[in-house]
Amino acid sequence: MNEVLAGAVRGAMSVNVDERGVAIRRLPDWTRAQYGNAGWVDRVSAHTSGVRLEWETAASWIELEAVFTRFTVDLAVASPDPVVVAAVDGHPDVVITVPFTGPVLPDDATSSLALGDQVPIEPIAESRECVVRIPLPESPVPRKVVVWLPHRHATTLRYATADAALHETANSTAPRWVHYGSSISHGGEADTPADVWPVVAARRLGLDLVNFGLAGQAHLDPFVARSIADTPADLISLKIGINVVNGATFRKRSFVPAVHGFLDLVREGHPTTPIVVVSPIHCPAHEDSPGPTVFGADGVARSAGFPVTPGDGQLTLVAIRRLLEELVAARTAQGDPNLSYLDGLTLLGTDDVDLLLDGLHPGSAGLRQIGERFAAHDLPLRRS
Repeated sequence: MNEVLAGAVRGAMSVNVDERGVAIRRLPDWTRAQYGNAGWVDRVSAHTSGVRLEWETAASWIELEAVFTRFTVDLAVASPDPVVVAAVDGHPDVVITVPFTGPVLPDDATSSLALGDQVPIEPIAESRECVVRIPLPESPVPRKVVVWLPHRHATTLRYATADAALHETANSTAPRWVHYGSSISHGGEADTPADVWPVVAARRLGLDLVNFGLAGQAHLDPFVARSIADTPADLISLKIGINVVNGATFRKRSFVPAVHGFLDLVREGHPTTPIVVVSPIHCPAHEDSPGPTVFGADGVARSAGFPVTPGDGQLTLVAIRRLLEELVAARTAQGDPNLSYLDGLTLLGTDDVDLLLDGLHPGSAGLRQIGERFAAHDLPLRRS
């Protein structure tokens, strides 16, 4: 049964089967050796944002046993329950909220999480065994059922059963879209996995999504560029910049070559695939102020950076948008006609600030808007 479950997983680069079940990660296993002290990459890669199960079935219900895990720095702080969404063409989504109850299972989390410039601390893992029963619309014949897994929890699948046979779907003929981004693309603030903005856009456009949106990440890590290069794709989008400022991880001198290097690595695997470079959405704290980011007592993002002086190379969002637009224009002129630039302010701009929960992260309404606006752009999709 575990092999049957593993064969139904879509949108993940690592699907490992053992006696504990089917463990899912969005990055390939080989990348783990290159995280350095950024162990949180491993945690957010295990969050199943954009990952789904696909079956052909006439079932009126499907039951999943799974272990959902959340990683936190304080178990006393409540986190939202896992949510599963089942989609059947022509019918409203079935949304299942899973009460996070049951025994706490030990986890081997050992890597530290650095919060801004604070001392790194150990994340706490809390895992729960859950049984999720998903009611489906009645059907006399098999039809495609897509089950979107929780977007802010790690998922290990134990078994699936139903009142009719579950058949693995054929390999998708839909164009493959590989997306790279930060927590905004990860979509942890979404109410459901169907509200994650790349999921919204993929469903609007009928695309086969691989979501490399990783909370706290998008620092132009070469292991992600190589992962993208190794993944078949008809469209690639790279949403770059917000965490570069949040973490103050680059200055102009290092940022521009790093973007070039990232694109070069991706191009090694995709010489002609359309690539869209997407700049940051609006963030009031960092439009004209550099990082790092701190959060006040009111929970709103603020800049803790130094004042910008001419020539110091500190990056603001205004500067990053300009640099990315110039870089894309230069590479296009130098012989890459399949590279384009998309201004993130067209997805969520200054008039949309009320959609930000904390001055940085959009809630579900903002994420749905980003997805819908992205889908409405004239994307350079390659159709094979």
